[in-house]
This record gives sequence, structure tokens and C-alpha cells, in this order.
Amino acid sequence: MNSAKDELKKILAAINSRDEKIFSDRVDLKTLMDIGYDEATDFLADNCAKFHELYPHDLFFKFGSRILRLYNDKFRGVHLGLINKVIAAYFDGTFKDAKTFADTPIKFLAAELNRLLQAVRADFGEEKISGDKATLAVKMVGDSSSYGKMIGTLNFVLEFDKRGNEWRLFKIANVAELVPPILDIAERFWPASWDLGIKL
Repeated sequence: MNSAKDELKKILAAINSRDEKIFSDRVDLKTLMDIGYDEATDFLADNCAKFHELYPHDLFFKFGSRILRLYNDKFRGVHLGLINKVIAAYFDGTFKDAKTFADTPIKFLAAELNRLLQAVRADFGEEKISGDKATLAVKMVGDSSSYGKMIGTLNFVLEFDKRGNEWRLFKIANVAELVPPILDIAERFWPASWDLGIKL
């Protein structure tokens, strides 16, 4: 049986070659996004006041944790739908036809995703196996490009479960640790104008 590290190497190769079948065979994307979205929402809501101080221009944090939770609950399908459409545009290659954000927002975001992926490398850390679960520490390190510098270093702990004789990625185990640095990247990178014109 392959290790979780071996499986992640296959997942990364599938991402780089845009092989959606291999990717979907080895990643339970729905579960990964569902858990990640809910845990991120909890963390953002629990720390809403702190993030409002850090990013006073961002209306997302202005009205407090209860409104933040209600908003994310109401628009959960929209948010996850956007992520799924961007991922699909990346894998089917239509991002290569991206024009401006206003003209083709999904393709444009998929093209940005492609640039981000090209600007980082994955360094594998410790792997732990306990029964039908495995965790793997992965450090994503940006290169010297502007995209790489924006990413810097992000430390992921990925969780896999056993599906037959294979490991399948289904969860990011350290969402709370990742939210602050990723939020900071988003606050610096995501222009307010991009909130306009996304039709799902």
C-alpha cells in the first residue's frame, strides 16, 4: 500500500498536468471543501472583532460574528459553487481564454490560480498513520516571483482516509492555523472590484 506522501505526489502531478480524473479519484473534494468552509466560518466568526480591527475596510467583519455566520450560511452554496467553477475552469483549460475579470470572471480567477500554482513548491514533512487515517505535514513555499512572494510559506496538515488499498485526501486538519495568513493574502490580493460581476 502506498503512503499518504506517495498519494499526495500523485495528486500534485494530476494538478500540474490538469488530469481531473486522477485528481478526483484521489481527493474527496466535496468533503474537503464542506469541512474547510465550516471550520473557516467558525474561526472567522470567533475572531470577528480581531479581524475587523485588522481590516476595518472589509464589511465582512463590520457587523459581528452572528451576522458573519448568517451570511456564510445563506451564501454557502454560492461560495462553494464559485470555488467549484474555478477548479473546473482550471482543469478543462478554459482559463487560457481568460480576458479581463469583468469579461470572464471564472476563467480569470482560474488563470490566477494557475499562476499561483506555478509559483509554489511542496515540501513534505512528517507522516503519521493511525488505523484508517493518515496525516501529512506539507509546507507550501513561494518562489521569487510576485505570486510566490505573496504566498510566502503556508504550513498545511492534510488528512487522508483509507479507501480500499489507497489513501484519499479528504480534510485540511489545521484550518484554524491557515485562516489568518490566507485571509491576509486575500485582503492584499483581492481587489474590491472583483466582488462585482460574478454570476453563478
